[in-house]
Amino acid sequence: MSAATAAGAVSPRFRPRGMTWLVWRQHRATLWIALGLLVALVGALVWVKFAGHAYLDDHGLRAGCEGDVTCGEADWQALSTFRARYGDLLYQIGWLTQYLPWVAGLFVAGPMVARELESGTYKLAWSQSASPLRWLAAKLATVTVAALAGFLLLSAVHTWTWQSFPADVLTAQHWQYTFDMIGPAPVAHALLAIALGTLVGLLVKRTVVAMGVTLVLSALVIWALDVFRPYVISPVMTLYPGRPSPPDSAWVVERGGIGPAGRIKSLWCDMDVPDGECLAKHGLTDWYAELHPRSHLWPMQWAETGILVGVAVALAVAAVWLLRHRSQAPSATSYFRKAAA
Repeated sequence: MSAATAAGAVSPRFRPRGMTWLVWRQHRATLWIALGLLVALVGALVWVKFAGHAYLDDHGLRAGCEGDVTCGEADWQALSTFRARYGDLLYQIGWLTQYLPWVAGLFVAGPMVARELESGTYKLAWSQSASPLRWLAAKLATVTVAALAGFLLLSAVHTWTWQSFPADVLTAQHWQYTFDMIGPAPVAHALLAIALGTLVGLLVKRTVVAMGVTLVLSALVIWALDVFRPYVISPVMTLYPGRPSPPDSAWVVERGGIGPAGRIKSLWCDMDVPDGECLAKHGLTDWYAELHPRSHLWPMQWAETGILVGVAVALAVAAVWLLRHRSQAPSATSYFRKAAA
């Protein structure tokens, strides 16, 4: 044996092996595209922050301006240009930050889980002593870690950029309108979407159908979040002597009139009717508004995140139970465990 051969035998070239490497090989194109998109979005956010602040400094608007008292005609024009040039891009990136986590769920449901079951390629892994749970864990580990890390970075940079601008400079992007785009929310959504996609993929076992079902269920989850989010923590009731006029920074959940007999939501009277007369006409004594002040932003973020993580864990447990149940069922030999010839 030559010295070169002996050296080669002692120090063979490292070649990754195992299910994780196989998953990377199967989906490397998608993962590279996702990484490129992440780099582009983070770079755009950094540019918006520094270029946007430079623009505000040049026009003396770093602290913003409020109404006709401190905003002149030139200021309004400068703000309009800022919102078109920087604010719109920030919102568009925020929109992607809000909805891309649910795309991760579609990817898991279809190409990662259902396609494996539909095509029968899982048989090769299972015939080589990989247990069903190990197969599923290996399939999801790389994508889940990459997705959560990516959305954590994207959300952190988006939040950092968004928070750096005065609220009255980005009037259409107050916290109640950007809730899904900032903080831990996108990461929690990604975790829930992946767990949901995994369970649907195992249940449906057809690539296109699984993606369609996951899309519908994701839309229902998004709708439910919009409906129930204002109540993850209790809103504050504030009484007003006249028609409620809460600050723009407040998230108004409900407003109307209240009295001994109860409350009337969305109480309406003609504008020429005095406030007191409007209340008396309906047997009420005060105007009220239930709202979340801006100080509720982070408590609401973490409360929702805790709920979604709990739901994601429940879905993951259901997926594990389903996989074990099917792999141990009498019919599993023909459906799951039959090795590829």
